[in-house]
Amino acid sequence: MSEDVELYGVAFMSLYQHDGRFVRGGGVFAFARRDLDGGRTILHLEPVADISRAADSTHPRWDWAVEHGMNELLVHLAGSQQTPGELAPGVGSPPIRWQLHPDELAAEGGPIDERDALADQARLYASG
Repeated sequence: MSEDVELYGVAFMSLYQHDGRFVRGGGVFAFARRDLDGGRTILHLEPVADISRAADSTHPRWDWAVEHGMNELLVHLAGSQQTPGELAPGVGSPPIRWQLHPDELAAEGGPIDERDALADQARLYASG
């Protein structure tokens, strides 16, 4: 998997789910499922100081994400994009769906959509 994907104005690299160990540096990662229509279902989204240490099989949401079809890791390295919304040619804009762990939904106060805190958090972290 090598297709870059836009997630609410932020470009994410698409990687095989086990390749997070090769991504040295801070940023935002998402455990995701690439759906049959080319869209993505986000199962977990998190900003971290070192992606290689967090986005792996020891992560507390890993097993849950695998059980729900995770087949992709989306990664955005901090500082790799000048401005949210400024995307390189060829970055895909597939349909984005959310299927977060019930504990995360409870912490966020209900279902997630584009205007909610996690999408805003990804945008802010990506620009900083």
